[in-house]
Amino acid sequence: MSTELILIRHGNAVRINGDYFHAPLTSLGREQAAQTGHYFSAPENHLDGFYSSPLRRTQETAKIIGAKIGLDPELRLGVQEVMFFETPALVIMEILSIFDPVEDYLDARVGRSIRWPIEGRVSAVLLDILAKHPDQSVAVVAHAGVISAALSWYLPENRWRWWRTTVSNCSLTRFKVEDNRAELLAVNDVRHLSPVIVTTQPPTVTVEVAKEVHPTEKALVFEKPPETDEK
Repeated sequence: MSTELILIRHGNAVRINGDYFHAPLTSLGREQAAQTGHYFSAPENHLDGFYSSPLRRTQETAKIIGAKIGLDPELRLGVQEVMFFETPALVIMEILSIFDPVEDYLDARVGRSIRWPIEGRVSAVLLDILAKHPDQSVAVVAHAGVISAALSWYLPENRWRWWRTTVSNCSLTRFKVEDNRAELLAVNDVRHLSPVIVTTQPPTVTVEVAKEVHPTEKALVFEKPPETDEK
């Protein structure tokens, strides 16, 4: 049995006095969320489970989507954005991932629990959600850094690319998950949004620091993943 796992980045948000942790959605972000909810309200896009990060911008996005589809989002700790105190360990471990013993560990932990900054807590939540929804479709409203972490966990051979990728607001990243393996169906899919409201908002400073650890030239050696271009 396989489960479709859909990661939705939150809608466009605005910093308040430089604070992104408590950032609310803008009117544009609310429209992005409404169009995303309309998409999932179609019978062929039905969701069996619906979850959200506890941060304000994800909660607001999820509530708007949930109102369209008749589901209340379940808040889950662990899928919030990269936090400042996690960044030093993440930087160190990502640098070490270029060495064979560390790479072998990452390859061995694909789709399994993992001891790794960010990916450890994200994977724990995703594994729990997937266990509750066998052979169903489930969505999680989260953040750019969380989506990069999930991509790096499931597809570690391309982790340099995934950490360099910033997905658009309310974009969809889809996996078909069976046992401990995941097939990537789409990254940064924005076809459900009107082109005029598509935005790719910079992530938090902590995520930007993590991205800078991964050299651009290494990130570009991989083939282009499906649906990465904005439409």
